[in-house]
Amino acid sequence: ATVEVEVDFEGVEEARVEPSRFLDACKNIATIQITRDLGSDAAMNLSSALANIPTDVEEACNTILTQQQNGNDDEKITPIAEVLPADSLANLPDELLDLDLKYARQSLQTYREAIRQQRKARLQCLQLLLRSRCSFGSMDAARAFCGGGGSDVNMEDVLEKLKKRKEILVDAMALEGLDVEEDEEEKKMEKDDESLKPLSWFTEVESGKVEEPEAKKLKSS
Repeated sequence: ATVEVEVDFEGVEEARVEPSRFLDACKNIATIQITRDLGSDAAMNLSSALANIPTDVEEACNTILTQQQNGNDDEKITPIAEVLPADSLANLPDELLDLDLKYARQSLQTYREAIRQQRKARLQCLQLLLRSRCSFGSMDAARAFCGGGGSDVNMEDVLEKLKKRKEILVDAMALEGLDVEEDEEEKKMEKDDESLKPLSWFTEVESGKVEEPEAKKLKSS
């Protein structure tokens, strides 16, 4: 059966949430999932065993249970041999005869508690997501790396600054008479970047200066 749960997070104020809190919430969910999986197997096995109970055995059990609920003494309760044929008793499955009802009940209670705890942990994780507005600090880290506090993070500017600093260092080393080895890997990267630059006709089409060449237009029948 599907259980619908209404979660109302209205009024949760936006705040900075440390990544460690998300990690702890996810660890909690994953840890409980192990217990839940074990409980799920036990619940499925119990359900399978109870589903295989013959109809006449179920009716006999209901008859005796009704007599007990009515307050009948043990002497007045109908013996199982009188309400159930001997053939049915002899053909009862082993998994049903070996069933420990007390242990089965405890397993179901543990399974239920695991579901409740995991639901609580998931709600807590959702609340953290809403409070942080799904902002995990990556932009702050990028701005810190770029050396600026603005809202835009442009890595092209950072690379350009690094290239200029490298040129200054190379010139300084050359003045000191030090040999500077050429970086073959960097040359290869620059060559690749040059080949991946946007086509001139594409940038002009985007700016509206020219029309897209006929050979580049999408053909459709």
